[in-house]
Amino acid sequence: MEIGVNVLGLEALFEGKIRPVLDFAAAADRAGVDLICTGDHLGFNADAHAQRVSEHNFLFPLDHPWYEPISLLSSIAAVTERAHLGVSVLIATVRPPALLAKQVATLDALSDGRVTMGFGVGWQEAEYTATNMPFDARFGRMEETVAACRELWTQAPANFKGRDFSFENYHSIPLSTQDRVPVLFGFGPSQRNFDRIARVADGWTVNPADLATFTDSVVLLRNTFEAHDRDPDTARVQVSASPVRRDNGTVDLEATAEKAHDWSHRGASVVVFRPVVFDCASEELPELLDWMISVKES
Repeated sequence: MEIGVNVLGLEALFEGKIRPVLDFAAAADRAGVDLICTGDHLGFNADAHAQRVSEHNFLFPLDHPWYEPISLLSSIAAVTERAHLGVSVLIATVRPPALLAKQVATLDALSDGRVTMGFGVGWQEAEYTATNMPFDARFGRMEETVAACRELWTQAPANFKGRDFSFENYHSIPLSTQDRVPVLFGFGPSQRNFDRIARVADGWTVNPADLATFTDSVVLLRNTFEAHDRDPDTARVQVSASPVRRDNGTVDLEATAEKAHDWSHRGASVVVFRPVVFDCASEELPELLDWMISVKES
């Protein structure tokens, strides 16, 4: 089992300072964590945010700082050596493919080929309006976005002609360091969405709301890979594990470890923990990191 750590919001334990977050990422890398990731939102319409909080228990307040993830991961790349770097779900379709491809290829070069990206389409139309990108048909456009990025990551000159994007004899350097940058889609589990993954992506980053059908969904994903003439064992599945709490509200690390191993046995390739939701103080992070590694090794 691989273990990931999501540093989203971790600066809250350090009075809003980012430098200690980089220090923690470096310590996680040295300890043996397999993936360091963060989250993504460009911004929020206040009314849409309030509705999301009310209807979906969205955990982040309107004034939560969402650091641009590729920039943050570039800083993390400079202080780490081995862990893969990624975004749990980057809202890829609010970024033009030429820009997105350049950002990811640059991060891949800076990290010496350690990028593993989760891509999604988001839920908020306001982010599309603010970037002058179309909200409609965004799921289908994701496939075209990844196909265009893969051309830009691997070819110079690059040529691509799609419904929404096209370029010819276009040079975008650096190319990605990896021959194939792993891309996971943060879509709901359905045959249509898994077909999309099998056509252009490499796996699935699971929304917590979809964990109830996880076992059957992993079977469907692997069967879909096989139907597309891809090795089903190569389908990567990323799960974010919330801490298990006792009746009194405290975190039960032993039960959380058992849950992580259960996800792994049922098909998760990597289980990701977000330290800021474990109710620990900054001085307790080394102990929490030791626990994460013990979960990986047990």
